[in-house]
Amino acid sequence: MAGASRVKTEQLEEFMDALSSQEPTPGGGASSAVAGALGCAQAQMVAAITAQNPRYEAVHARMRETWDHLGGLRVRFMALAEQDAQGYADVARALKMPRGTGAERSTRARVLASALEEACRAPFEMLACAGEALEDLDWLSREGSTLAKSDIICSAALLEAAANGASATVLANTSWMADTELARRLEALEAHQRELVRLYSAEIGARVERELLS
Repeated sequence: MAGASRVKTEQLEEFMDALSSQEPTPGGGASSAVAGALGCAQAQMVAAITAQNPRYEAVHARMRETWDHLGGLRVRFMALAEQDAQGYADVARALKMPRGTGAERSTRARVLASALEEACRAPFEMLACAGEALEDLDWLSREGSTLAKSDIICSAALLEAAANGASATVLANTSWMADTELARRLEALEAHQRELVRLYSAEIGARVERELLS
């Protein structure tokens, strides 16, 4: 497990400057992925604190395994930020294709349909990663150090935010789909996955808050 390090505010400022610009990327998908990565990192902190505390020796091995697993999810979230940006770029390129003739309209429709479906892959994986991270967080909230209760709540909030943003990205793509049957299927799947994340996050947060208030 890595040691403590100061926050590199320059890198954060660079990302936020790009996010706040008139450029379409990075956008909501990227910021959602970054929120997910932050949620994983916050959960890793809980595992790291617990793994070095002799009082929790019985769970040290699993804490280290959980730290590693969350680290892998964190890396995946950051890769999904790039994947989401590429998906948006492909959709934007398809929307700009010529449609003056019947053949051009047909080609544009085919390319756009493919791009929109592909652009849903990254946000759906963000939803899956958020759910997986919350499973780890649930265990950490029960077995982790009592000194890290507030970090549990922060992690859950960040992971839920990532899922909410990913869901919005899916809906942004399905709203352009000509295949309404496919769009409705994807929207139903998105709603189901987002609700699971919401319930998991709410359960963890409420339980830990009660512990802090007791």
